[in-house]
Amino acid sequence: MKLHWNLAGASLLAVVDGAGIGNFFTYYDAGGLGPDRWPFLDMEGNECGGMGGATGYGQSPVTISQAVESTCDTDKAAYSFTGGDCTWNDLKFSLSNNGAKVEPKVNDDGTTCNFGSMNIPHTPNKFNALQFHIHTYSEHEIEGKGDRGFFPAELHVVHQEETKESYAVFGTMIDVGDTAHPVFEYFLRGWELVATNVAESCPVTSAPYAAVQQKVTCSATYQFPYNQSIQDGVAFFPDGGPNLYEDLPTASEWGVYTYKGGLTTPGCNEIVNWNLLDEAMLISQEQMDRLDYLILCFVQPTFASDGTTVESCVHNTVASESGSTSRPPQPLLGRKVTHRCPKGPAVVISDVGVLPPPDQDFVKPSPIEEPANTGSNKCTKTLFEDCSDDPRYDPEVSVNLKSTAPSWADAEGYWVGTRRVYNNQGSQLMETFASDKFKNTMPYPQDEVKMFVNRTVMQTRYFAHIYQVFKPASLTFCTFAIPEESSNVLGNGECGKNGYATVGERFGTATFEKDGTVDVFFTTGRYAGGKGKAITVDDDTFYYKIGDDNSFEYSETESFNNPTKTRVAGSGQYFIVSDVLPYSANPLAESFTYELYQVSEETFKEQLAAAYADNNVLPEDQKPVISSGNCIDISSDATCPSEAMFQSVDPLYNSTPYEQDPSVKGGWIAFFVILGVLVLVGILYVWHVHRINQQADRYKHQFARRIAETINMDHDKKLSAKGLEQEFKTIDSDGNGVITKEEFYRFMGDRVSEQDFNVMFAAIDIDHSGSIDFAEFCAFMAQIGAILTEEEERAGHKPSSKALAKDEEAGNEDA
Repeated sequence: MKLHWNLAGASLLAVVDGAGIGNFFTYYDAGGLGPDRWPFLDMEGNECGGMGGATGYGQSPVTISQAVESTCDTDKAAYSFTGGDCTWNDLKFSLSNNGAKVEPKVNDDGTTCNFGSMNIPHTPNKFNALQFHIHTYSEHEIEGKGDRGFFPAELHVVHQEETKESYAVFGTMIDVGDTAHPVFEYFLRGWELVATNVAESCPVTSAPYAAVQQKVTCSATYQFPYNQSIQDGVAFFPDGGPNLYEDLPTASEWGVYTYKGGLTTPGCNEIVNWNLLDEAMLISQEQMDRLDYLILCFVQPTFASDGTTVESCVHNTVASESGSTSRPPQPLLGRKVTHRCPKGPAVVISDVGVLPPPDQDFVKPSPIEEPANTGSNKCTKTLFEDCSDDPRYDPEVSVNLKSTAPSWADAEGYWVGTRRVYNNQGSQLMETFASDKFKNTMPYPQDEVKMFVNRTVMQTRYFAHIYQVFKPASLTFCTFAIPEESSNVLGNGECGKNGYATVGERFGTATFEKDGTVDVFFTTGRYAGGKGKAITVDDDTFYYKIGDDNSFEYSETESFNNPTKTRVAGSGQYFIVSDVLPYSANPLAESFTYELYQVSEETFKEQLAAAYADNNVLPEDQKPVISSGNCIDISSDATCPSEAMFQSVDPLYNSTPYEQDPSVKGGWIAFFVILGVLVLVGILYVWHVHRINQQADRYKHQFARRIAETINMDHDKKLSAKGLEQEFKTIDSDGNGVITKEEFYRFMGDRVSEQDFNVMFAAIDIDHSGSIDFAEFCAFMAQIGAILTEEEERAGHKPSSKALAKDEEAGNEDA
């Protein structure tokens, strides 16, 4: 059997998948067509840069955290799978420079066999299977499984919704097992038949593609090394055909990870309901070698000017230097990955995004009993003695942090998790050359930084030690020319080989306000020289604001997000405020999100040591773990706050600025006078509190009503992190990163009285700086969440969705 060329001369029938021809995208960085450049490809409908939450879906692939992997949200009863009627001879096998694919043949009348279908949660519509294809190295990362979360390959069965509005993928990781996969063997035979026919009609005239030689060695004559399954140009197939849902999985029981995402090749359209098996499909090492060879040793014909005559046949692949045809994981940005297990129980966990699993042996300790400086927050003096309702004036009210704000007791201890950093355009921040001139430059990827936090609260004093462990830089970054007075590595490591670790510390004390506020007076590490505040907004939320008034300002909001307060999630921003630096046009240098969970001291040390090992951090670049309440002296010129520095700001060693009024004593006449006054004051106070509550309720509804006029919330009635950012930018009309009182007044218009407006602005402006930053905006939005939902429904808004009109052919694009 010989191959024939089509009349257009653009592709090889049954061999070349047109999506790969022309190499309009690649998986390697050279040439400007790799994954980092996909958002800038000149193609219609390109969504590779993300749609900012407008679709309600997001980009793919993603990282599936151990928190999701190890927790069962519910069972998979909502799924149903129906096998098709395709026989092996009804299937078309194709190879391209970006992968291997199988799909039903199109009959002369335009019909095809039924490849199978599935029903998935959240929609009654059926999804019909169109094709499946394979990526070398898995695209999705599953923490705690595979080789550091990744597998040798990943298979995607692409489905189209019967309404043709969206797509769904039934996917599985592929790993190496002890035995061959009996059904996958026939898929390999089909592709090998195509490859063997190429060898007959298109002898290779070029050297193999050098970039993938570290994974496979392509034969110059393209003689397939495993052609024992082919005789006389015919592949041996059994009777009948494959059932994708029963024949591909090798585990006896399996669950599903599900989330909303997009295609994983350009244009990355956000239209895919992802459904990934939680157990890998196993094939033999020999089968894996054959699969790699098929994909990475693809032969591309070149044609003469007549368009039909083949001039040469060359090895061609769009794989990366390591032989990968996989897009790296993209940020979840608030999306939830649900784990549907083979069987219940239906244990629902909080929406924690990408948090790692909890320490199974960790039990949150009881708060440490404070020394003698504790006192009641209520006045206990008699009627005839002076008694102020303001705790600042009461010397018997403690200044200890845990007494004034018990949430500090919950925030103590050891925490581990992940931090992700984004540039001022919202894209994940990767390597940037290090320079002493810029504090926010790091020559290491910041898309997924391991984060470790140790916090101690002792009476009036606050200590925080924050470790970050960075992955080694990419080999491509290491080949770039290094600018003057810059470096592509920190410490003693080698670019592309060694990761790096940093530690930053915050030290503070309580204040005479006795409201749980921490006066941060000393910082080390990246934010050295910064001073600021740590404020307890409520029992679950903390707000941090630190800066040095000359070069940077840093703000952050952190909240507990589970009932036992052993998990936190946070977000923040870092601004450059110096006119000397080139960021002055856009002061926002970066933003970040993080998720942490609480562990024991032993687990903290073990996981930090593991992070150093996993990222090849040199011993001399590793940072020590110290006991609670101390300072890490990490270099000869590092300084720690002295006891004298602590005492200069500690309320226990200073006089209060709040003087108590002179005592007022009296007899029975005074008693009745005071009693009458108290009754009157009580009545007025109740009325006043009622009016204040009415006013607070009124201005919250007014603000929520105004916000509801401008947004569309997602199907879970939640405003995403990107949505919050967009709303903030809508109000921040001059784009300087803060909302002034004038900008806020223009946004509210005539919907609120001047008095309500002033009270509302003061309530949002937590630090009373006269302007609202993003963290303060997020903290207030968290308080009015239920009101916002009510007002949005009153405004008649519906969850945002995107129904893209795609034809049948579009469904065959790689997911």
